[in-house]
Amino acid sequence: MIRIARWWLFASGLLCVAGALVHLAIPLGGPAWYNYWGAPHGLVAMAAAGLVRPAVTCVVIACLLAIFAGYAFSALGLVHRLPAERLVLGIIGLGLVAHAVWLPIAAVKDPWAAGQTCGRCGSLNAFVVEMSALCLFIGVGYLLGAWRPNLAIRPTGCSPATRARVS
Repeated sequence: MIRIARWWLFASGLLCVAGALVHLAIPLGGPAWYNYWGAPHGLVAMAAAGLVRPAVTCVVIACLLAIFAGYAFSALGLVHRLPAERLVLGIIGLGLVAHAVWLPIAAVKDPWAAGQTCGRCGSLNAFVVEMSALCLFIGVGYLLGAWRPNLAIRPTGCSPATRARVS
């Protein structure tokens, strides 16, 4: 079980890194990229008007995803231990699982509300299902990281060479 949890959390961290990189690339692609990646219609219109808010929004989301990845890699012992690691992993996991459950329900029950958070989420469609599945996968990885405290691939902050000298 620990091996599965370890690799699941690692995959979740990598997906967060990929998401952060996508969010950093979107402003470079212009309004067409905002639209393609499901930004709300108002954000696409602001990007078309040359306003800075869409780019700032993408950078903020990229920073959050990078922090999420940092916590995953910290739990795996790949970077220095971060504060409140298990608590933060649990909060991230619960938030992502809640988002995965909420999005399809909102797309069916209140398409307007879902459309405000995502440009392609105004109905239950393939995009909504894919985003929900992705959030569920990543969220479960983070919950596993919070639940299983000893997932470190190697001791935090200690390279193999340092461990050999200490032994």
